[in-house]
Amino acid sequence: MRVIILAGGYARRLWPLTLERPKPLLPVAGRPIIEHLLDKLEVRPIISINRQFAPQFERWATNYHKDVELVIEETRSEEEKLGAVGALAFLIRELGLREEILVLGGDNIFELDFKEFIAAYRGRPLLALHDLGDPEKARKRYGIAELAGSRIVSFQEKPDRPRSALVSTACYIYPPRVFPLIERFLTQAPRGKDAPGFLNAWLLGEGIELEGFVFQGKWFDIGDRASYIEANIALSGEDLWLGRGVVIRDSTVRRSVVFENVQIEGSLIEGCVIDRGCELRNVELRDCLIGAGTRISRD
Repeated sequence: MRVIILAGGYARRLWPLTLERPKPLLPVAGRPIIEHLLDKLEVRPIISINRQFAPQFERWATNYHKDVELVIEETRSEEEKLGAVGALAFLIRELGLREEILVLGGDNIFELDFKEFIAAYRGRPLLALHDLGDPEKARKRYGIAELAGSRIVSFQEKPDRPRSALVSTACYIYPPRVFPLIERFLTQAPRGKDAPGFLNAWLLGEGIELEGFVFQGKWFDIGDRASYIEANIALSGEDLWLGRGVVIRDSTVRRSVVFENVQIEGSLIEGCVIDRGCELRNVELRDCLIGAGTRISRD
């Protein structure tokens, strides 16, 4: 079984943090998102990246203690990107894959035992599911599965009225027999409806049996400011994550992530992510993403 980590997106919802760095390399509790994922894997993964952020990934891989294989898709912008399923199809073609693949989102952090997940695989596509407890929490956000035993009997992608609280996470096993179907799906799917959730719903509609594996523990799908802060707080155990060289004077800073070499003076900061090298004086900021080197002062 090969392991594929999809890390080729451009993360617009986290701009300006991700204008010049890929989301999987953003720090969570002081370490890149993708390292939290790689720590749980025992095999050499294939990491799908784009040309725009290839230098950043190459520098990271040089210093990382595990061996990884970087495969570059030739895109440099949101408009050019292949999308998750497109990137998967590209890898299958480019590398001539002929064995089962474990596919993971490079912006997800799981408390999931991958050995147990792989042991549950029986030759049919297998999806890792997480129980949110309340279907309303999943409304318009996730793919939703209904189970009969381990078999998925229905799948809704980001529905208005979820029929279940079991959400599909960015963790799947696909057997080689579905690889041609992935290519066929891409020829039929409209742009914007070519994500893995739409693929899984389509496979089910084509008569392909899907199975689900429900796991316990924490799961973070880091897509926006709020989820990024939530992951940092949960994994650090602190209400506030501070990078090196941060100086805070006469200020209140809550539920925020502050990168390196930031100075905050006489301010109230809440629910913000502040990139490195910023200076904030005498301001009140809530629920903001603040780009590197920003200086804001009010006299």
